[in-house]
Amino acid sequence: MSTAFTWSARLTDADGKPAVGASLDVQLFDLKTNAWAAVSSAKTDADGLARGTGAIADDTLPFAPAFRLVEGAAAMSVSPEFGRAARGGGLTIDFGQVRRLAVEEKVVARTTVAARVLRAGTVITPVGGVIATDSPAARDVADRDKQLADKDAEIATLRSAKVDVAAVRAQAAEETTKTFTARLVQRDQDLADRDRQLADRSRIVTEQQSEITRLRGVVATQETAATQAAAAAAAAQAAAAARPATPGRLGADATGATAATTPLRLRSVAVTDLATTMATQLDDAQITLKPRGFSLGAIQVNAKVLLQDAGAVQLIDADTARDLKQDVLSDVKFQFIPEKPADDSSGPRAPDVLQLTESAARRVLTSVGLVLEASVGPHALNPAVAPGQAMVQSPTAGSVIARGARVMVIFAAADEQGA
Repeated sequence: MSTAFTWSARLTDADGKPAVGASLDVQLFDLKTNAWAAVSSAKTDADGLARGTGAIADDTLPFAPAFRLVEGAAAMSVSPEFGRAARGGGLTIDFGQVRRLAVEEKVVARTTVAARVLRAGTVITPVGGVIATDSPAARDVADRDKQLADKDAEIATLRSAKVDVAAVRAQAAEETTKTFTARLVQRDQDLADRDRQLADRSRIVTEQQSEITRLRGVVATQETAATQAAAAAAAAQAAAAARPATPGRLGADATGATAATTPLRLRSVAVTDLATTMATQLDDAQITLKPRGFSLGAIQVNAKVLLQDAGAVQLIDADTARDLKQDVLSDVKFQFIPEKPADDSSGPRAPDVLQLTESAARRVLTSVGLVLEASVGPHALNPAVAPGQAMVQSPTAGSVIARGARVMVIFAAADEQGA
């Protein structure tokens, strides 16, 4: 692994003019060989500016690597400014502005690049430049020299220190063993607690499943009883509201034959009244079952009736139905899917969808958060509407119901089958 770096420096001659075409080297002090090694080179441009790139091994970084700028055999600067690049995290090295020394110029100790004593001995390097007084690095030369000397002393101390590897390994092994032992004990305790919790939950689940099985049996019994009670109540209500028809004989069919010879006892009832009565009784049964945690399922009632004008039907008993021709009877189907009753008036009100098509009624109900439960009935139930339009709806328009509840709508059939 290595770390990339970029460097820059501006070189002037003794008169402060840009030094053009000068070859500059950047050297890194190699800790392994205890010597300076060139890691990058560049030439100055017309402004005396030189830039270059290079890379250094990562094992040098923990010891604050020492860089210096060299021209030929002369060290020009050993006090660069370091930074980290915003992208990639590489090093940026700025040697600032460096001026070549004149032949007669005397070097002041504070601003020159002097020879330095390095670890194993004294290395004397020719001085070729000084940091320009207008460079930011000039203010930090003394501090940098002191910091480098401190780093050299620290490196020498680290190299001379002897570490008892066996003792360190033994101590690390002992601490690791203690840590793992404590974790294993805690884990065993956690597993024991979880086993107890699982045993308790298994017992609770078994008890709940037994209770669910018992309640399912009760629900099945009550649903059967509720269905029978609803059918009986609907028939009784229809019978109470019916008016007796004049006993007589049915008219002749298209061939002139008599349809039936037995006098009929017929009861007339409006189809909307019949549907509303059954729906009301199912709602009452739903409300009764709710506190006990039960709910009715879907209920469907099929009947054969004689159609009358203005949406009324005549109910007949089984014996009379056997004596009639099947083509004079109409099939009527009521399907009820009870919903939970609304808790208060905060739910939506059922909109009026009568005389709407199925697609239009579905859009209207969906817009207020309700669900359409569509079925088809004989057109004669409500001749005032066109085929395919809604004839009957339950609950009626304006009723407050729970959001997401189903609204039953009977649409007029397109083709009539006997009436």
